Amino acid sequence: MKEKNVLRIATSLLLTLLVSYSMLLLFDVPLTLTASILFAIGFVKGLVDAPRLFNNVLFDGFVINDTTYAGEAASSFIVKAITTNETIQGGHVYVRDGIKKSFIIPRWDANYEDFIQDRAATPTSKGSMTIDGHVLTPEDYMIYTEFNPRDYEGHWFATQLNPTLIDRSLPVSVESVVVQEVLKRHDRWLNKALWNADKSTSGIYKYWNGFIKNAQLANSGSDATNAITATTLTASNIQGELLKGYQAIPAALRYDPDMKFFMNYASYDLYAQSQINQTYKGIDTTQDGVRKFKGREVIPINDLPDNFYFIAKGKATPESNLWVGINSVDDAKLELRQVQANSELWFIKMLMKVDVQIGWNSETVLYI
Repeated sequence: MKEKNVLRIATSLLLTLLVSYSMLLLFDVPLTLTASILFAIGFVKGLVDAPRLFNNVLFDGFVINDTTYAGEAASSFIVKAITTNETIQGGHVYVRDGIKKSFIIPRWDANYEDFIQDRAATPTSKGSMTIDGHVLTPEDYMIYTEFNPRDYEGHWFATQLNPTLIDRSLPVSVESVVVQEVLKRHDRWLNKALWNADKSTSGIYKYWNGFIKNAQLANSGSDATNAITATTLTASNIQGELLKGYQAIPAALRYDPDMKFFMNYASYDLYAQSQINQTYKGIDTTQDGVRKFKGREVIPINDLPDNFYFIAKGKATPESNLWVGINSVDDAKLELRQVQANSELWFIKMLMKVDVQIGWNSETVLYI
């Protein structure tokens, strides 16, 4: 198409030159005058033909006859709504980055009464300190999926795609949509895996033990999880069941504002309904509900089990009792490129390593 346009323009200029030179020789008409008249005639003809041309726009090999085409203004996909990684984005866990192989969460403990003794000129040592740690060992997993750019030709950015299959590259808009939406799905999966992963299972949640499994494994000794046997939660009993968890919080943390109740959406809805159902001091039915119990935050997270809650100190700093270990610098790799030179297919590939751990199990409450 471009070569035809160039040939047409060159031919028109040559004919204009020949006619102008002939008029000069035969009738002594100046070259510039003849050329100007011919260009004017061509301009008028172009205006006459313009509506026909624009009704069938030719653009790099694509013929667009759709009169509903909205151009660059229609630049976005309507994507399906999906919940996010509420655990990390909500600031409820500390993310430890830069772990090349493993990282030990340093723990220090001592009895607060052990160090006290009578004053003496030459004292003797009294008291003991325990120094140990829980290990974060990020485990490998990956994302890999292929797609065909032809699938996008029916959309608004079809005009941005190359007219041939040779050296076809994706418009920035396509790259952005594919990468962002795949990462959103990964974020959703990661949120579920942080809590529910179990190394004793098979499938896509086998790579590490999530917070729930780590809490269950710590079922004995001085650092055992404070466990409560769950019952079926309802709007009428949930406040009493939450009170059991509150009373099980160690005294040193009961009034710590960073202690949080984590539960799923269904359980939180029951808690909100229980507030509405109160005979006195009930909340307005048009409101979402107060996301607190005994002054502690109640955090709804989509991927937690039913008839379950977990109480822990959750922050985005090292003071958090919930840790996530990654190594984004060396291990997190993201690629978007053509599968191979003789293929139309493209792929998106991401490599990741993640692990989760609880600092002190004895400072958590598990209702399950």
